Amino acid sequence: MQQDDTSVRIRYLVYSLLTVVALAAMASAYSERVLRVSMMPDESPSIQRRKLKPLTDYLVQKIGIKMEYRPMASGDALVESFVYHELDLVWIDGATLDRAKLRSMEQVIPLVQRAAIDTAHTALGHDDNTWAVRADMEADLRERLTDAFLALNRNNAQDREILDLQRASRYIPAN
Repeated sequence: MQQDDTSVRIRYLVYSLLTVVALAAMASAYSERVLRVSMMPDESPSIQRRKLKPLTDYLVQKIGIKMEYRPMASGDALVESFVYHELDLVWIDGATLDRAKLRSMEQVIPLVQRAAIDTAHTALGHDDNTWAVRADMEADLRERLTDAFLALNRNNAQDREILDLQRASRYIPAN
């Protein structure tokens, strides 16, 4: 009789665990999507957050997906977080972009860069800074992000503030 009690308890435990797993899966399916954004750590996180906020607010309005800034301690941390799917959109310099491409087996897609500033090639033959995404991002979302960056216009006061904070006259498609 004691063996029957044990098997009943195990069965209830299995059912309980399956219920918890099912509820967790349902919760994640209904949770709101968030794009995780970061930048090369060339300034303090508070300065980067201040400069990035108007841009991410603009992008949220254009693409309809929330964004969350995640500061990084180093370029290596940025690459690792990007490669291991902890980041979705990154502002990355050319040398670090090359490392990210190498570490991810070319699973990085450069989207846009600043006109004039970032079109001058570095000694290694690549652009200086680029907004990039992982290759597994949906093509439609990549296109909407690119279009939003390209639509920024200095003749619009809000856009001009965003561009000034990013030290950009405008964005162009990445090389």
